[in-house]
Amino acid sequence: MKFRQKIVLFLVIVVVDLILCGVTLRMWKGEDGEKDFKGDVYHERNKEENESEEQEDRKDRNVMSRESDMVREKETDMRKYVALTFDDGPNSRYTKPLLDGLREREIRASFFLVGECIDGKEDLVKQMAEDGHLIGVHCMTHKDLTKEPLSDAKKEICETGEKIRAVTGVMPEYVRPPYGSWNAKLEEAVDMIPVFWDVDSIDWRLKNTEKVTAKVLKDTEDGDIILMHDEFRTSVEAALRIIDNLTAKGYTFVTVDELMVD
Repeated sequence: MKFRQKIVLFLVIVVVDLILCGVTLRMWKGEDGEKDFKGDVYHERNKEENESEEQEDRKDRNVMSRESDMVREKETDMRKYVALTFDDGPNSRYTKPLLDGLREREIRASFFLVGECIDGKEDLVKQMAEDGHLIGVHCMTHKDLTKEPLSDAKKEICETGEKIRAVTGVMPEYVRPPYGSWNAKLEEAVDMIPVFWDVDSIDWRLKNTEKVTAKVLKDTEDGDIILMHDEFRTSVEAALRIIDNLTAKGYTFVTVDELMVD
């Protein structure tokens, strides 16, 4: 074979090899591209699935949170409230053990004081204030205010209020008129809110711990104001038993201002 022909043949072989190498290279890149494409699709699908799962988790958590809030609101709605009130004090013999019993149980009550009973018992009034009890006015000398001249009735209330303010630094906002006697004239003349009652323990008449306890437990319902007196041993004993019994039945004790606002 002539030299020129050999050169031509060599060049043809080189060109063919180059062509085959190019084809092979494109095929290899195509496979890698397909793999990369498939990988991208796979990762994208995983990302979408993870985001979807996170959204579902957030929805579940939100639902659980709402359900928990509803349960708490329902429990709050199911609470029963009652206000325990005491008239005619402070009493040098029985108010102190009553206050100590209330403190021990972390119960707040409402006390309506007789002005002439405050002198010499200021420490009891201070303890009432320190323990968060509501302190209101009964009157100065326990009279039926509707049977007194308006000026005298107003004086009975205001002087008692001033005595309380002298001890606590706060003028009372609430008054419990003796015998529950109140009228429109007193309403206009006195800048205090009258407080009455729903359950009368008649402890002053019964003077029996068991009977007073039984009467109050039988008559008390949600939202009631209970009338008692802190001038009898039997009343104090009954009051603490009533608290223990009603607390066990799910009642929450509040002061009258809280109950009247609700």
